[in-house]
Amino acid sequence: MDRPLHLEISLDLPRDAELVAQTRRTLDGALGGAGVDEDCRHDIRLALTEACANVIKHAEHSTIYHVDVTVEDSECVIEVTDDGGGFSPSSVKPGELLDDAGRGLQIVAAVTDGLEVVSIDGLGTVLRFTKRLTWVEAN
Repeated sequence: MDRPLHLEISLDLPRDAELVAQTRRTLDGALGGAGVDEDCRHDIRLALTEACANVIKHAEHSTIYHVDVTVEDSECVIEVTDDGGGFSPSSVKPGELLDDAGRGLQIVAAVTDGLEVVSIDGLGTVLRFTKRLTWVEAN
């Protein structure tokens, strides 16, 4: 069931692991207050955590990163953007997805409905994922 919902959150964050939990709680509170069910919110929290952790671990040249969330009706789109060194997503070999360096992207892909990574060597990376929202059932 679609619900009329519009939500936008835009955050500019320092590359600080301690702020990831606060960012996750902010989004979770907004989605929970709108009636999104716990399983769906869990997947979004997990994907957001992995995306932010990816920036903190790999974007050494970036001091600030951006989290943009847009919810339209029953679709949540999250973009995590950094201006670090970038990388070539095609350079990640299939076996490396099981290594620590590639596991975060694999987790995001597994718990969302779509994952897109755009990275330009020397300029940074945009990790964009979408999740179809499911709702708490009315009693």
